[in-house]
Amino acid sequence: MPEQEDFVFVEVTVTDPSEFEASLTVRSEVLHDRYRVLTLESASIPNALAALLLHVRDSTGCTPHIYFEWTEGGPFADFLRFFLLGQGEVAPVTREVLRETEPNRERRPRVHTG
Repeated sequence: MPEQEDFVFVEVTVTDPSEFEASLTVRSEVLHDRYRVLTLESASIPNALAALLLHVRDSTGCTPHIYFEWTEGGPFADFLRFFLLGQGEVAPVTREVLRETEPNRERRPRVHTG
């Protein structure tokens, strides 16, 4: 990674997904004297990421960007994973939470997938 870029890695641990109004816990650390890592604990990964992005935006005045990798699999497999295990695609749900929370597209944090 280029030295001049400002990257922060985010890791989310799901606490109890049945808790609809759980708090968000955030810890930070620097690994290997270089990599900044935020560790979040929440009942929902997309909601936790959206809350973090909105907080960063409001605190810094800058529009944060988050990058995801698509998981492999078809729509039916995604549906079964969501229906049976409560797991699903984090990127589109995070984007949807942001879209509903911040209707102004210019102020909304950016979600990238690839």
